Amino acid sequence: MITARQRWFRFSASLAGGLFFFCLVLPLLTRSVPILHRMAQHLEETGIDPSRYYYTDVVQVKESEGYLSEALGEQ
Repeated sequence: MITARQRWFRFSASLAGGLFFFCLVLPLLTRSVPILHRMAQHLEETGIDPSRYYYTDVVQVKESEGYLSEALGEQ
């Protein structure tokens, strides 16, 4: 049977592992792989926030939908 202390240790270790991965490994990977580095630079230069990509109420999404509709000849 797992004790409460073991559960807290596992939770803490999992949280630390996740933070290590997201805060250290992924940024290092982004800087060391040229294509990922260029993509990150482009996103930063153009002000695109990838975390808002799937929200349909973002102005850029509405603009792109209008452009696509016009380009495809849809009314």
